[in-house]
Amino acid sequence: MSMRRVFLDSLLIVIVGVTLFARVSTAYFCGFDDFSETHRAVFEDARHPVNIFTTTHFGGPKYRPLNRLSTFVCWNLGRGTALPFRLRNLIFHLICALCVYGMAWFWTHDRKTALTAGLLFCLMPVANQTVVAAIFTNTVAYALLLSSFLLFLYWLDSGRSYLLAVSMTLVAIGLFFYEPVIVVFAMIFGYLLLFRWKRNTLDRRKIMALVGSSAIVLLIFGTVRHLIVHGQNPRAPLATILVDSAMYIAALVSPVDPVLANRLFGTPLPPAFHVSRQSLLWFALASATLSAAALLLSRTQEVQAGLRRLDKGLATFLVLSIFAVLTPFLVFSPHASETYLYLPAALYAIVLSLVFRALLTSDLAYGIVVAIFLLSFGAGTWARNQKVASCGQIAARILGQLPVDDWKTGENYVRLANARGEAPQHHYGVYLYQGLSTIERGEPGDSPAAMYALQLVTKNPSLKVEVVDPAEIDHSCNIPRTCFWVYRNGTVRDVTQAATQ
Repeated sequence: MSMRRVFLDSLLIVIVGVTLFARVSTAYFCGFDDFSETHRAVFEDARHPVNIFTTTHFGGPKYRPLNRLSTFVCWNLGRGTALPFRLRNLIFHLICALCVYGMAWFWTHDRKTALTAGLLFCLMPVANQTVVAAIFTNTVAYALLLSSFLLFLYWLDSGRSYLLAVSMTLVAIGLFFYEPVIVVFAMIFGYLLLFRWKRNTLDRRKIMALVGSSAIVLLIFGTVRHLIVHGQNPRAPLATILVDSAMYIAALVSPVDPVLANRLFGTPLPPAFHVSRQSLLWFALASATLSAAALLLSRTQEVQAGLRRLDKGLATFLVLSIFAVLTPFLVFSPHASETYLYLPAALYAIVLSLVFRALLTSDLAYGIVVAIFLLSFGAGTWARNQKVASCGQIAARILGQLPVDDWKTGENYVRLANARGEAPQHHYGVYLYQGLSTIERGEPGDSPAAMYALQLVTKNPSLKVEVVDPAEIDHSCNIPRTCFWVYRNGTVRDVTQAATQ
């Protein structure tokens, strides 16, 4: 394929991504994570920059100094706006999509397969939260991981030593952004097994170079981490691992995004699901029906011919890689999160494009199926982006309506509460935040994020802010400009003024 076609395909992926994420990329911060981490950058890291490298992630067993440094740099570039954070996330998401395109092209040398994989991943709703949560640096870490793996593939093919050196350097940098980047080694050595399984010769010097450079990277990261980190992540119970595995698989393979389905048809989002015998029965019946349909379909001549065309070794490697990269999150995370599906989504996009290309020999059928998936994924991502943009507007409205000029000095004490009759909503990632939950978890006493948000706006670390139960604020506030109702749309009302009306 000519460089001109590669450039045009890459340009198309970038244009689609920029168009889809344009509005949300200008949105304000949204959610407690954003305010908690930017607060640390302003009130701790600015005063003691060495803490960025010598302390762990909020005192836990995670060590992510470059994540923290990136937050510090973006805050200083934006001076209170979320734009540098959001542009960073989008740029590296597009780099990830281009890496997916490059990997698919390396393996298939087929333009349609590569372009389909790149576009599918760029638009995938399950990859969205990693991009639109302003404070997350996961797109940076995974861009480093995917770039390093792509360079590894070209090094394996060409033998140029500088490609391996750059690849391992990117891995080392990525590990200090986000520890799960370590799964790249499982992918690399897993691919070597596939390489040997296909009876390709592998120079012993290459193996030694790869093992040696990998050992150096792991030794550097392990040594620094050992010096800084004390304590271990607790392991999740087996039942939690099994339930989360099922949730991840369902979210990954679903062709329709739940946020989009909720918006169009009013279907419940996962937080509102109620597991009952009836729901389990319906799930079992639907699974059995789909399995039977797939079995019957697989027996047709067309599908069997397509399965013979499918590169089963590569597909198996990608599927096993999905499970491998999910394993650390399943074992050490107490709850499921779509954030952890970002890299699996990249690998799944390639699997999906391989299956489409093998089964759909007609250009018309291939075009129709790919278009349906792209439209479904694009619509889901658009719906999610709109919700996050709305969340940012509400958060900005709340902070803009509070009398922050009165609190820029001194030890003021402020109380906030959800407006009467407006109970906190269920949370689904960053997509259901309204009212107080746009700057706080939304429940009384949950976290100090509302205080962090107002301290950032006032630049006053002595300001005390508490989110309390509506009943408490209703009966104990009689000093003006200290207690406030916060409505879901971001409207703020002084409790003492509301009581006189």
